[in-house]
Amino acid sequence: MKKSLFPAWPQLDKEDYEIVKGVLDSGQLWCGAPKSPCGKNVWKFQKEFVHFQGGKHCIAVTNGTHALEVALLALDIGLGDEVIVSDYTFVASASAIMAVNAVPILCDINAATHNMDETKIESLITSRTRAIIAVHLAGMPNNMGRILEVAQRHGLRVIEDCAHSHGSKYRGRRAGNWGDCGTFSFQASKLLASGEGGAILCNDDSLAEKIYSISDCGRLPGRYFYAHYRYGSNYRLGEFQAAVLRAQLKKLKGGQHKLRNRNADYLRKRLDSIDGIRCQQKIAGVEEVGQYVFPVSFDPARFNHISKEEFCRKLSEKRIPLADCYPPLHSLACFKEMKGLKGIDYSHANWGGSKSEDRNFPVVSDIYRRSFQFPHQVLLVEDQKKLDYIVNVIEKIKVGKA
Repeated sequence: MKKSLFPAWPQLDKEDYEIVKGVLDSGQLWCGAPKSPCGKNVWKFQKEFVHFQGGKHCIAVTNGTHALEVALLALDIGLGDEVIVSDYTFVASASAIMAVNAVPILCDINAATHNMDETKIESLITSRTRAIIAVHLAGMPNNMGRILEVAQRHGLRVIEDCAHSHGSKYRGRRAGNWGDCGTFSFQASKLLASGEGGAILCNDDSLAEKIYSISDCGRLPGRYFYAHYRYGSNYRLGEFQAAVLRAQLKKLKGGQHKLRNRNADYLRKRLDSIDGIRCQQKIAGVEEVGQYVFPVSFDPARFNHISKEEFCRKLSEKRIPLADCYPPLHSLACFKEMKGLKGIDYSHANWGGSKSEDRNFPVVSDIYRRSFQFPHQVLLVEDQKKLDYIVNVIEKIKVGKA
């Protein structure tokens, strides 16, 4: 079996090349401002993405990390404020909190969904808590109904980290439209890939204006170009990235999203039938999943006490592509060794030193030790027999024949 059995990523074709060439031919390499636009692709992508993902406003920015930072700044999250976030996510979900001088508070996960355990949120709320960041890991929507109930009861803002969630849908609403705003990433491995890039979705007019202002040097839409009304920085997306995103969005809408969901449901059903294997589960109300990766947990006792490393080695030997799982945030050196920003008091954080021991985050520590992930391009196969091949290899690993 060759690695070409599964599609490569990103999938680029003539349209991608032509739209980038169009940017060069236009001579307009940046977007300008709403009152004085230069390039067309940033402005068009924002409209096209909001039409696909839902919502009222889309502000495109440099990357997904900056999207989180801008969202936090726009919601007035700052010095000493605490923000609750899942312990099982990419470092940016928490480092963005630290970048605005706030303090991340890590929440253990639900073993079935791999998302933040919403039943544990209230136990983490203090007088300093200002917001919750709900990370839709692997594109799997959180229980947003429950999270919003908790947030409303305690007067907290909610940001959805939708870096994995392009197209995800929960109870009739796509990701990014449940909280105060939703942030997206367009990094090279993402379902919408432009190398780097990000966006913030928002349904509130005044908040959207603030988000735009912060992302464009404190400017306001329609005002004089060199008038700056608040602290802001340059988080603008470039025309080249926006052009690629417009072409990639057509592919996502044109069949990739539907194909991933069909194949994910098929693979989940087949793998869950194997004793000792459990795929990431959907909660009631989940209609569509962005499916950035496809997480799988195994019970070592059912697999002759095989280690995760050995399991992954056997899969790789059979030319099955794998994606790294994120190490829990509490275990990363930057948190465990309290390597934060100068002048910020992290003494009330629930991480650092002995607080970062796995026993304090039992569920995510257990899941991480016995999980692996398939990248999303595995789900882009037209022939489901290729997914059967994955299932057959895992069945052979279980009986010691692979």
